[in-house]
Amino acid sequence: MRCLLAITIALTLALQPAPVAAGSTWGSSGYGDPPSWCTRFSDMWTASVVTNDPSVGTNPERDTFYGFHPNPGYDDWYGYFYGDFRGTPGDSSGWVRLLHETYPRHYSWNFASNGWAVHGHVKQYIAYYNWTFGGQCGLGAYGNNAAPPFMADQYGYPVVDIYVDAVPPFDPKPYVSSITSSSVAFTWDPVADRGDGAGRDYFVSGLDHYVSWLTVGDRSSQLQLASTSAPRTVSLTGMTPGERACVHVEAVDRVQNSTADQVSCASPLVPPPMPAWRSPDIAVAANPSGVGLVGLDTWFWLAPAPASLTVEETIQGTQYVVTASPVAASWDFGDGASGAPSTDSSSFGRPYPRQSPVTHTYQAHNQAGYAVRALIRYDVTWSAVAGGRRFGPYTLGSIEIPARPLVYPVEQAQPELIST
Repeated sequence: MRCLLAITIALTLALQPAPVAAGSTWGSSGYGDPPSWCTRFSDMWTASVVTNDPSVGTNPERDTFYGFHPNPGYDDWYGYFYGDFRGTPGDSSGWVRLLHETYPRHYSWNFASNGWAVHGHVKQYIAYYNWTFGGQCGLGAYGNNAAPPFMADQYGYPVVDIYVDAVPPFDPKPYVSSITSSSVAFTWDPVADRGDGAGRDYFVSGLDHYVSWLTVGDRSSQLQLASTSAPRTVSLTGMTPGERACVHVEAVDRVQNSTADQVSCASPLVPPPMPAWRSPDIAVAANPSGVGLVGLDTWFWLAPAPASLTVEETIQGTQYVVTASPVAASWDFGDGASGAPSTDSSSFGRPYPRQSPVTHTYQAHNQAGYAVRALIRYDVTWSAVAGGRRFGPYTLGSIEIPARPLVYPVEQAQPELIST
């Protein structure tokens, strides 16, 4: 008799629910198991769902609830939910009554059926709460009103970890990587997956691949279509002036969220025409100022010193920047003499009181004045903006722009005898 009592006590204690651990016993370790959770009668413990559907239409808890007892049986089914499942990150629902089973019909629970949106990571527990056989998973017996624990669904997945990423990756930004007069090449920088959810419920499935292709002109045909795990260079050669190529790029994550089509276009580079340059306000200056003297060196310079000239223009949809950089100046002093050839900026002279490298000595007076002229030479280059990036500079040629001339009178110095 004592032996039978000991066995009964041992069985009773063994059937009591184990204390809830701080971590999760079933499924992911992100959440603890809910109170009174009993898994003894489940033969399929956990399932994991990764999806891009916020309503989780792929939840595997479908047509699995089965009534064991005819009416008025007490198979009431409950769910316990953790996470960002109704718009509140880190939320916990407590035990939620889902349905009362009418034997022998099958029933199911699904987020999509109830309009619940899931974001990031959530965790679903499904259990039944049966008063008739309350002792199946712990203390309690038929008719004694002892509350049993929530028992795991025998026919489905009592614990379902759901990972939802319904947000596409960050947009790739394609750009022109190289360009010539007959070819264009495009590429883009890597992007990350944006992920979904918030706080501890955040989940990112990760970037999976890129889809990219080319179109030319108004034609919609997809050239060089490819799926790649990393950015690639897409190029088109043998292009003619005015022909326009566009690269199209989409980023796709591991649950097939895709960005919108990102596009960058460019045409082959064609040198722009030489602009009609406006003469800069540069004048010839001299020292001595006003009047020069026969036989005395005169220093000349350009005032102000020449600086670069820039013209921005758009021609047939291409943005150009044309720059003229001053290189040197040639001089005509008005008396038939010219300055020594120069190929650098020293020929611009230096303003008084510094000594200028540009000097001239007049041999005859001219009260009406000598016309002193300077012709400034500029080297011209051009750059073009294609796909948001500037390419160049490339050589366009040279130009000469005259400075404003100086009429410079020169007089003969008269000797005077000064007695002592």
